[in-house]
Amino acid sequence: MQKILLGGHDLDIIKLSFPLLIHGEEGSGASFYTISLAANLYTAGFTILFLCGYEMAEKKFIEQVEKMDKNKIQFFVKERVEEFKEVLTHINEDTVIVIKNIELFAEDIFEFVSSRNKLIISGDINQCAFKDKIFEMHFDTRIFFSRLEKFDIPAMNKYEGYLLSTIGNGITKIA
Repeated sequence: MQKILLGGHDLDIIKLSFPLLIHGEEGSGASFYTISLAANLYTAGFTILFLCGYEMAEKKFIEQVEKMDKNKIQFFVKERVEEFKEVLTHINEDTVIVIKNIELFAEDIFEFVSSRNKLIISGDINQCAFKDKIFEMHFDTRIFFSRLEKFDIPAMNKYEGYLLSTIGNGITKIA
């Protein structure tokens, strides 16, 4: 499993505050970071419901965990959105909902999940048709792998993100 760092030290996954926003353009490292974060949350004991644009996310997730328990994590791709919605209506509030590639989905998906407390929205927000709705939502933790309008972030190296959270601020990356 990939280790996640904040300011050069291990990021304490358990202390992360939700909801969480991860923004990054293609090739910035945001996608791999999102998958690695989900893998770390999963191994820490969280149950996860994962909706993503492409099947590759599940394959990359499986590479990071030793064994995948289908009772603890379920993956859905954009072609199975209706099934994802059905499952979401029957899960408890402690389940972490991960929406990866948010820019590929319709606004109704965002509206469907936005009231959930344990939510991770990830993707290229600049390319999202309903980015104004995302900007209106309060995120306890925001991670920027590339520039996003309305937010000022410091210069970073490739595959580094700038984390702003109740647990602290700083450069985060995969070790």
